[in-house]
Amino acid sequence: HFAKENDMYGPIQKLITFIADQVVLEASSVKGCKSVRRLLRFNEKTDRKPVGSDDDKRPDVTLTFSDPPDSTLHNSDAKTIYSGDDKKEAHPDYGDMLCVIEVKPDKSKQKDAFAQAYMYIRNIYACQHNRQFVWALTVCDSIWRICLFTHDNMFVSDELDLTHMDGRGTLVDFVVRASFCDIYHLGYDPTIRYNPDIRKWQIDVFDNDITEPKTLVIDSVLHNATRTTGRHTRCYIGIDPNSNERLLVKDAWAEETKRPEIIEAGSEGDTPPVDIQFERDEISLLKEVHNGLKDDQFFKGHYPELKYGGVVRQSPTSCQSSAMDTTYTAFAKIGEALHSDDIPYRIHKRLASAPIAESLRNLGSVDEYIVVMADVMITLLTISDNCGILHRDISSNNIMFTRDDNGTVRGFLNDFDCAIKPSTDRKVRTTMTGTLPFMSISNLEAQDVPQTILNDLESCIYHMCWFGVEGHY
Repeated sequence: HFAKENDMYGPIQKLITFIADQVVLEASSVKGCKSVRRLLRFNEKTDRKPVGSDDDKRPDVTLTFSDPPDSTLHNSDAKTIYSGDDKKEAHPDYGDMLCVIEVKPDKSKQKDAFAQAYMYIRNIYACQHNRQFVWALTVCDSIWRICLFTHDNMFVSDELDLTHMDGRGTLVDFVVRASFCDIYHLGYDPTIRYNPDIRKWQIDVFDNDITEPKTLVIDSVLHNATRTTGRHTRCYIGIDPNSNERLLVKDAWAEETKRPEIIEAGSEGDTPPVDIQFERDEISLLKEVHNGLKDDQFFKGHYPELKYGGVVRQSPTSCQSSAMDTTYTAFAKIGEALHSDDIPYRIHKRLASAPIAESLRNLGSVDEYIVVMADVMITLLTISDNCGILHRDISSNNIMFTRDDNGTVRGFLNDFDCAIKPSTDRKVRTTMTGTLPFMSISNLEAQDVPQTILNDLESCIYHMCWFGVEGHY
């Protein structure tokens, strides 16, 4: 029992370090035992503001990992996760944090510990390009709990009372699994990785038309995941190392209300699905838009031209073949204990497109804004007429522009996440979809009327009113 929580930091670090070290020793002494993949370690500085934080919150204890003994650079999980800088910061760093540990000396403060742990998670997502879900531990006196933060939920283990053998055994099991398991099951995405040879991050993009993923070099990060829950949309500028073409790479976890019939991790068969029908699929809709507009040169550069796009596929060592990256795949090991019905079905999709457009903030005049809006409205009408597709999410983030070598601007309609074909998707009549300030009246009121192109055009009018009042924002 401790009177102050900072008196608990040292014993907590010593306990987990002791277990992690014993795991390495036992693994090396047992013939035929698999090699330890990583060595769990703590940052020595406790209760400090981490590097990469955008607030003043200070995690109590932070857990990371390092290369195990006798590891090589090419097999190193640490070199895959870290930014390549071998110099360790004095303070904890959200960029290499495996999990946070929130400490309370009072057993009755568990809810406070959960709430504080929750507050740190978004910074981990923001600083780690390849983080898919995050672990945390809470320690309230002798009661430990293991927490898992997913896109939609927070799952918490039963109480682990370290004064009892069962509680200590479960904690040891957690450390053992964290030391041996595939990096994928710790919440990291192996298809986004740091390459120390070129000192750049790389990302794999997938497409049903290619047998192997295309690897792009990440030149810059346009948008990182900054929320604890949701789609965790990330956008990068990726460079094709062969052609040097610059592409916009969008990475997101789309939610499906029903699970499509597909081969999952551990299922029989090793052939990736060729054609999967999702409820709404930005990738297939972009292909339809391109097919509908490709013969008219006016629309070239007015919408994303898809270069690659598909469901991300993972090849964890626990599977004999690659599998679609879904929440069910990621949590396959724990789904039974958590009741899989509690885990919304999300599918990890990634697309690469061109051209790379600019934000409206970079426009030079009101006249240029008027040109952009005219182009966007014509594009919306033509996509509706030629392809039967409605965009349904007009906003300042989705209306963008490109500028040619002569300085002429073109309106650019971005992000078809919410797009539908009304002729085949009648269930969305009363669903509020889009960005709140720009929703049409019937959409805002969830009226039971079919949506048409007039809803998108109405949203454009509201955007012009908003822009006229707010200006460049």
